[in-house]
Amino acid sequence: MYENMANIENIQGSAVLKLFKELHQDSTPLKMQLLNSEYERLTHIAKIRKWKRTHYFLIEYHENFRIAADDLDGWRMRFEFACKDNINYSFETAIDQISHKTIWIRFPEIVYRYQRRGHFRMEAPHGTRLYFNINDTRYNLLVIDISLGGTLGVLVGLTKNMELELQRKPPQMLEGVELIFPTKIDNAPSKVNIKQCKIKRQQINQQTQRHECAIEFKEITEDQQKKLTTLFYQWQRDYLKKRRLFEV
Repeated sequence: MYENMANIENIQGSAVLKLFKELHQDSTPLKMQLLNSEYERLTHIAKIRKWKRTHYFLIEYHENFRIAADDLDGWRMRFEFACKDNINYSFETAIDQISHKTIWIRFPEIVYRYQRRGHFRMEAPHGTRLYFNINDTRYNLLVIDISLGGTLGVLVGLTKNMELELQRKPPQMLEGVELIFPTKIDNAPSKVNIKQCKIKRQQINQQTQRHECAIEFKEITEDQQKKLTTLFYQWQRDYLKKRRLFEV
């Protein structure tokens, strides 16, 4: 899903082909959804083809797609993705055919570009943590999902006093926040320092009885933003590779 969406620009004609060539070259992860079903997964453009004056992009076919699609009259797909500049896009289109474990999908007539820099949110790598201090007390957030603009997670190791302090007077701004990914660089976990964050929302999950927090990144230095972006896209590509290995 996307956060903070605003003005929408339509991309049409030759600009669509140019955009799709860039997506193919960069192996940009695409979030695909089979409309009128619960089927959803990450994929990428394997090839671009032109047949009878119509452009197609090709993606890998998996048997679980057929299971989800069998009861549907028409196969229409919705795709969402974010480019390296963190600008978000979406489009809908139709599947033309499935051949040799490849799905042929027609180029859309229009791709929607969200001009405000929203944030593409994904499930976080297992073990991702965010640490922050309130009145010299260290809080530990187990991150559930993440975007380039914030996180949603569950506070762990929370004492009753810590919980009361957080609920009674949550700080307007958190400073000196550390976001730690399990992805390793030079045999050490990857760490991103965030100068300022804000707690946007906190609640007790009624099913799990755990304390959830949504945190927005308010200020981050250019080098740390670049590091976070690199890690984010590295993880997306790693996730795609694992899906290709384990799905048939």
